[in-house]
Amino acid sequence: MYTALLELAPALMLFCLISTLTPGPNNILLTHSAANFGIRKTLPHVLGIRIGMTLLHITILLGLGELFKHWPYLHQVFTFIAAGYIVYMSVKIIFAKVRNMNSKLQPMGVFQAASFQVINPKSWASLITVSSAFTLANDLFWPSALFGILMLNLATLPGTFMWMTIGKLISAKLQDPKFNQMFNAIMGILLLTTLPMILI
Repeated sequence: MYTALLELAPALMLFCLISTLTPGPNNILLTHSAANFGIRKTLPHVLGIRIGMTLLHITILLGLGELFKHWPYLHQVFTFIAAGYIVYMSVKIIFAKVRNMNSKLQPMGVFQAASFQVINPKSWASLITVSSAFTLANDLFWPSALFGILMLNLATLPGTFMWMTIGKLISAKLQDPKFNQMFNAIMGILLLTTLPMILI
């Protein structure tokens, strides 16, 4: 059994690493948060993503992901909710003002970040792939499924911290209003560029 699970590990880790290194709603929001609030204050956002994705992963493994096959319109509903939220966040980021020490703006919290995974199509796509392509049949299904949950949470951390580090590296420049405006515009537009992967 352990041999079969270990054979899954390299491909699973590579898939998880690539899925977190590529731009997506979570990564862009993490970069923006780390730039504006720092890495430490962005950690609840990271924790929320991991909790949300783990719960969603378990839900898919239990078979509730089959709902999309029986009621395809549910997928469309989630897609439009996600698209609407991404447009809202993009506009909010693009028109954000320079943050000062007295600003009342707060980074995304655990619950908000976890909840976003339910409507995040990239999370669904990654987790459905892991739950199907990287699980073994019969008696090895649950051992391989649980192994997938563990590996997903570990292998995605390098990509997550890479995106936050990018944000942190430019945080000092954000007090320059022109740079801040340009950075927010770029982050907002990048977030909007994730819409095609959601709507197509």
